[in-house]
Amino acid sequence: MAQNSRFFYTDAVEFDEKAVRKHLKPAIHTPLTDLCDRLSRLTEWNAEAIHAVIHAVAEQYELKLGKIAQPLRVAVTGGAVSPPIDVTVYLIGQRRSVERLKRALQL
Repeated sequence: MAQNSRFFYTDAVEFDEKAVRKHLKPAIHTPLTDLCDRLSRLTEWNAEAIHAVIHAVAEQYELKLGKIAQPLRVAVTGGAVSPPIDVTVYLIGQRRSVERLKRALQL
């Protein structure tokens, strides 16, 4: 359990290669970049606001929620499993979440 929650306590994450190959495909780059930008500009950092941003990006790009939530999860946790993504991003914090998204977009 401790290993599966390391992403909450460290600045950088180690990416699971299988999760990266499956979820961080070129087609998701633009929506994920937009999501990163919106999260960086979010003035109220709470799970509800994060949830709304994720849904707005999914709707804008006509994606099912999982098609943006899973790449976001991989970007901020390094893997494909975590608690609900809005709560996870909230607990990781704005600075670290945005930094991790930017790093994932470089993969």
